[in-house]
Amino acid sequence: MNNIKSKVTSILEEFNNGQKQKALKEINTLLKSKGDKIDLLLIQTKMLINLKQINIAIKSLLKILNLDPKNILVLELIYTNFIKINNFDNANKYIDKLLKLGEKKYEVLRDKAFILYIKKDFKNSQYYINKALEINHNEVFGININGLLKIEQNKPKDALKLFNKAITINPKYFDSYNNIGKCYIDLEDLSKAYIYFKKAYRLNSNSDLPIINIANILSLKDKNKLAVKFLYKAKEINPSNLTIDENIAICKCRLKDLDWVEKYYNLIKTTDNPNYDIILGYSYLLLHNYEFEKGFKLFDARLKTKNFPSKNIYHQNIYKILSDQQYFNSNNEILIIKEQGVGDEILFSSLYDEAIKHYTNIKIECDERLINIFKRSFRKNIFYKYGHFSSSKKKLQNFDKVFYSGSLTKHFRKNISDFKTQSFLKTNKYIDKKIRFEINKFNKTKKIGISWKSIVNIYGSLKSLNLTDFQNIFNNDRTIINLQYGDVEKEIKEFHNMGFNIINFKEIDLFNDFDSLISILKNIDVFVTVSNSTAHFAGALGVPTILICPKKASIYYYWDYDNGKTPWYNSVSIIKLQNSITKTIDLVNKMIDSI
Repeated sequence: MNNIKSKVTSILEEFNNGQKQKALKEINTLLKSKGDKIDLLLIQTKMLINLKQINIAIKSLLKILNLDPKNILVLELIYTNFIKINNFDNANKYIDKLLKLGEKKYEVLRDKAFILYIKKDFKNSQYYINKALEINHNEVFGININGLLKIEQNKPKDALKLFNKAITINPKYFDSYNNIGKCYIDLEDLSKAYIYFKKAYRLNSNSDLPIINIANILSLKDKNKLAVKFLYKAKEINPSNLTIDENIAICKCRLKDLDWVEKYYNLIKTTDNPNYDIILGYSYLLLHNYEFEKGFKLFDARLKTKNFPSKNIYHQNIYKILSDQQYFNSNNEILIIKEQGVGDEILFSSLYDEAIKHYTNIKIECDERLINIFKRSFRKNIFYKYGHFSSSKKKLQNFDKVFYSGSLTKHFRKNISDFKTQSFLKTNKYIDKKIRFEINKFNKTKKIGISWKSIVNIYGSLKSLNLTDFQNIFNNDRTIINLQYGDVEKEIKEFHNMGFNIINFKEIDLFNDFDSLISILKNIDVFVTVSNSTAHFAGALGVPTILICPKKASIYYYWDYDNGKTPWYNSVSIIKLQNSITKTIDLVNKMIDSI
């Protein structure tokens, strides 16, 4: 016994003095004769971990657990090393063994929360991190996990407080700087996000994460070539990170590099879990090149993107029964469900005439605010409030086929000639008369409607302008009419104090009263707007519309054509802002004068 202790002491001294491989070899030799010795296996394991031979270390730990299944120290070592090699399923298994043994110390609860977060089980992750933080509320990794969960709960301001607390405790904890940047993206402040991603990079230039995030900001700012350079730099650091390749593909989509994207699509399309955001980007790129049949065949990739379920609240009820057949029996009971925002709903309603003609028994769920407009425009009483059927799995069983409205495209928009060129929405004649009476008070002037905001996530801010950007369109020969929904009264008042008068129908709720909104649109001469739902209303009514796209990254596929026109609405002219807003508004003025 003393002889073994003496040998072990000598081996450890060698290891600590830098003769690590020699020491490991000697401990392995000793184990051949004493292979069932737990203490020796544990020493071997710690040496292997020190030498970063994690997989071999795990084998040694498993040998110990065969001899002593309830060894707390070994259970902790094995799960932490499974985490190191991203084997979260096995890590979770051994954490559960610890929890069953009553080991509920902070690190175990925290790491359980971390694994559940990685596995996207956010509800249970929150439970375990709350338990952990009750024990220690000042440990930065735990605080960071809690912040990440707040991001998943769409609470970026709460998350921001937690990440700031983490860097107060440890100013060099780079993960929190990185996550603060993510919060600022959610809060639509790209400049602050960029600052924090750069701080994270300065703290840890060997991590690919802040470089990827910096590249994403550059891409959103239309600097895609530079973004690609950053992403390749990140790839040098972490060649196995597939997210980098996916982000490069997104940049290549925005750069309109069809050959590159097509090759990448062919690489990923047969994989077990392809990135559907990339496939959708490829679909958009094909649509940009007028390859409509091929593009719309891939358009259903949107249904499997990570954001689609959050935008369509009854998706969980219907995703397993969605129909993708090219041809349906004309007698099938068919349900078409609206998707995403009002703008897309108007866009896809341009296909309803064809759908109604082709399918005898059809029902369509739509935004409640659109029901009367659709009934009037398509002359059918087949429109129901969103969720009327789709909120109930039982009601859905009454239909033979169920699909989202955007999926009509692959059936009815195979060529450029398939797109409608005439207006298709009808206004309420009684409301038209009331609006016309008010607008005709300004008979000698040209009536210009304006809208300058889109209120949807980060792309909303990228698509939006300031009201002051429009000041050069004001002159004595024009009456400017507000068509911006939302709380803009303060902006209009401040602009009025600068000497610019905007007609504002204060009694009309532009966000909810769509009948009045489209009657105003019908009674103006020109509509100048950014990309928002009102732009789609104007296009569907055939109103002469000048649409300004401030950022390339925010241009949706239906506006993304180089000739300044879109096949969806022949009355809409598109201007992509590339230089100054002043020059863009000068061009708008010339276009207004020509209408």
